[in-house]
Amino acid sequence: MASTALSELRLLAKPLMRNVMLRIHPDFYANEPVIRQKNQDSVQRLQELMRPLFEDMNSAHSRAELSAAFQAKITSKPIEVGFRENGDSDLSSVVFSFNKARTPGLPQLQAQRTADLLSLCSSLKIQINPSTLDDIKAAVHAMGAGSQKPVTLEAAMVDSAVSRFQAAREREAKANRERRQASTSDIKEELTRHLRQQQYFVKGARDAGPMQMRLNRDNVYFAPNVPPSSYARILAHIDSKLPLLEYSSWSNLPVMVVSSLESALKGDKPKYPGFVMMPATIRNVQGMPSMPPSAGLLT
Repeated sequence: MASTALSELRLLAKPLMRNVMLRIHPDFYANEPVIRQKNQDSVQRLQELMRPLFEDMNSAHSRAELSAAFQAKITSKPIEVGFRENGDSDLSSVVFSFNKARTPGLPQLQAQRTADLLSLCSSLKIQINPSTLDDIKAAVHAMGAGSQKPVTLEAAMVDSAVSRFQAAREREAKANRERRQASTSDIKEELTRHLRQQQYFVKGARDAGPMQMRLNRDNVYFAPNVPPSSYARILAHIDSKLPLLEYSSWSNLPVMVVSSLESALKGDKPKYPGFVMMPATIRNVQGMPSMPPSAGLLT
């Protein structure tokens, strides 16, 4: 009974798969190389994902593909395709995630892939005859008739929708993180550029007093754990200590500002070889940097 139902389900699902290929097959986008490559990669993954539905999984290799680990791997990334409803329509794009939920057996996995195929058809604007949909529901139900756990297309469709929603939220969260990281990087670069261009001015010789020694901003770099909001304060603090450090004798060397000397060491070696390690707060001056620059001179 189950094998007959599976055969019936395959007969019903194959035309749907054919319609999907008519929408996204890379050969239809020969003049659009970016879309062609994207669709080619997605078609290969789609065929792999649909193997449990359309092929007998009897070989040792095939049974390995039914493992939870393998299914989790191939569903970990969505497929992304470009398509047109007809030859004259505008190009549309779809990012489609397959159901990642673990299934207790092959009938449940086949129902899951059937639900994914129906959802993909909807995303690609492929119409499905209502009577065909009813026949698919009946075949899926009959396929799981002998199983301890009932198999229904309705439940698989709900699982598929939930999985796609979760995947969309994950993609959105990842995009937000990348935007925040890019924004932070831009702020750091802008602050560093501004500080390097910053100059000291005095209103007149009467108000000037002795001229303050100033760290060469072109040679200053900040370790990742130093917050950008403190750049200006740290540079002003270091500038005030330069006369005691005999800066004129090593002003041509690059300086790496670190939160602490301990954070600048990796074991007994500096993380930033070739730089003068300058802590954000200088409490004591033990001597000027030597050649090559060492992390143990300024504390």
